[in-house]
Amino acid sequence: MSSIAIVTMGYKGQMWGFQATIISYILAWLCLGFAIINLLIYAIEIKFISQKIDKFKEKEVLGQQVKILETSFPYAGLMGFSTQEKGFLKSLNKSYLVLSKGLIQLLSKEHLQAVIAHENAHQLHNDPLIFFCLSYCKRITFWLPNNDILWQDLVLLRELRADNTASKSVDFLLLAESLLIVTQIAMKEKSPLDNSMVCPFINFRLNERIDALINDDDSFRNFRWYQLSWMLLVFAPFFTIPFHH
Repeated sequence: MSSIAIVTMGYKGQMWGFQATIISYILAWLCLGFAIINLLIYAIEIKFISQKIDKFKEKEVLGQQVKILETSFPYAGLMGFSTQEKGFLKSLNKSYLVLSKGLIQLLSKEHLQAVIAHENAHQLHNDPLIFFCLSYCKRITFWLPNNDILWQDLVLLRELRADNTASKSVDFLLLAESLLIVTQIAMKEKSPLDNSMVCPFINFRLNERIDALINDDDSFRNFRWYQLSWMLLVFAPFFTIPFHH
């Protein structure tokens, strides 16, 4: 936002009586260029992933159409953006539900239904698009301290909400057991799958997710609009534009 504000004001004129220089103007353009290039690269990556997944074998599992991943690794998740949806926004908000052969063979019918319910909850809450936005922000702010920790916390919140929503339609114990079974097997794998741009069922912050399920913790759902007031700080640079002459 600071870069956009500086580019909007230009390098000619004064800010609070001080002469503006071209240096900050050039730096702002460099920052914007970096963000735009990263967005294009990320979008291209997702397009290639989506086209690849589109060619996966499709199968009906427990009444739901899923893409089958040919691997023994126990995997379930939303991956890529659907190329079958009409309209740009719809395609961005609809991902492929991918299950691996290893997962289908590993879990019972009841446990598999719990996993699918969890992934459907992600779709219900528009998490594919939100994960895309969060992942993009992580990319362009890699230099910030604790960037990775913040990213993991934000992802965990989405996982907790998906678990909570899924527990309304399936037994929460089945969901907790599925988490435990899948994560235990996945951690033994020497070559885990790349989870970039997905809403994976696997999450190694296992204790927090299971504790939330057992305690029926839905405090994160008690959303209040005033909690977003801090986001006004993001737009603070625009408030300085009137002081540029």
